[in-house]
Amino acid sequence: MRRIPLLAAALLLSAAAPPPAVPVYRQFGRWLVACDNTRACVARGFDEVTRAQLDLVRPAGDARPKLILSADSAFDVAALRLDGKPLPLPAPAWSKGTDGLATNDPAAVDAFVAAVRDAHAITLDPPPANGADWSVPLDGFTAALLLVDAVQGRPGTATALVAARGPAAAPPAVPVPAAPRWSPPPPLTGPEKTELGRRAGRLRSPAFDSCESREAPAVFALDAVHALAIRPCTMAAYQGSSVMAVLPRNGGPDRPVRLPLPGMPGNATAGPDMVDPSFDPATGTLSTASKGRGLADCGSSESWVWSGGAFRLKALNYQDQCGGTAPGDWPPLFRTR
Repeated sequence: MRRIPLLAAALLLSAAAPPPAVPVYRQFGRWLVACDNTRACVARGFDEVTRAQLDLVRPAGDARPKLILSADSAFDVAALRLDGKPLPLPAPAWSKGTDGLATNDPAAVDAFVAAVRDAHAITLDPPPANGADWSVPLDGFTAALLLVDAVQGRPGTATALVAARGPAAAPPAVPVPAAPRWSPPPPLTGPEKTELGRRAGRLRSPAFDSCESREAPAVFALDAVHALAIRPCTMAAYQGSSVMAVLPRNGGPDRPVRLPLPGMPGNATAGPDMVDPSFDPATGTLSTASKGRGLADCGSSESWVWSGGAFRLKALNYQDQCGGTAPGDWPPLFRTR
């Protein structure tokens, strides 16, 4: 039997421990777990090269878990193998849809988890017609599901995926918070635009000695006394960087933009340098997206709304590991309604 990682073993033995704070993002081998501010979780395993992946998606509370086996090309279900042996995923519990081969049938989920939790990989035999490798690694699968159980308070309940079950009821789902509210500001006057544009052109990036871009900075009204300045700074092969600041409309010191990133490993805030930022003056929403590489199979996307004199988080998606089947499909760490 394979050893369970120390964190997973601790979770298994601490059914009475309080659930970890959210958002949560952790990696176990080729598996990642992302749980957002409502304790909805995604556990995802994939190989960086073969472009196939397995997702377990589960909201908190009484919602059923959903398993999705997907790839970037069609595959024969009858060819699925678990450590070289046939892996039956029978209909109607398992069905093909736009997102892959999936089930949310509780018995089918339990049977699948029991079958694969001590295995090493799901493969195809015969392999794909194009000759490409095809596999979903399972090392880290059990540890990932133990963390999902812990975050959602499921140890000791009948809904636990791999933690010890018991008679307790699962904690209820956390309501999705309302999005920050935007109040449209008085528009910038002509003289304000001129002066704020001049000040925006003097912004300097802390990360670079100078801003190489000759693109003009943009300024936007935020409220009656504040404006946002975005100065393009650098451009790489597939994305660029801008430096941003909040400028008082009636003069005064500039305030570099620093924005909250809850749950992001190693990054508590973003800014003042941001990747490809954009501002929607109709909704007061500042958005950015950063690709880990050109394929966009890893990276992050964020949005904030100016509300009550500050930018407040609206949505955050993140995936550190590169790979998987859908570019830009990064699990949520924070969401609002």
